[in-house]
Amino acid sequence: MVQDMTMLDYQVIKCLFRENRPLKIGQIKKLLDVPHSTLGSCVYRLKSQGYVEYEPYYEVKLTTEGDELAKEILRHKHLIEIFLYRELDLTKEQAHEESERLNLVFSCEVINKICEKFDHPKECPCGETILNSQSCHCQQSII
Repeated sequence: MVQDMTMLDYQVIKCLFRENRPLKIGQIKKLLDVPHSTLGSCVYRLKSQGYVEYEPYYEVKLTTEGDELAKEILRHKHLIEIFLYRELDLTKEQAHEESERLNLVFSCEVINKICEKFDHPKECPCGETILNSQSCHCQQSII
């Protein structure tokens, strides 16, 4: 799921989730500083995958599947950040930056192992809450 995304897909999903509201393509373009045509192609790809709802001249909105994907990619990012901070002794800032670059590289299986290793952390070093997602088998086995 996460490994099949491009970096722009990741940024758009994350942007829509963090803004917590539908956005016009022009608004996303300004927030991400990417060419309109590139962003348009990305939005149509995300729509075809069922992650966003979009019609020309209207706003882009996350679907339920897109919302769940956003939670999962943020979960990946935060758990990678914990790994880099605790195991490699990176500063909080370095771990935060590097986790953005590495987010799409780690499989869900590896992310779940990181989650288990650090006893299902609730917060990453930068202070953000680690969201649960449906693909976190750790959380499902606790319930």
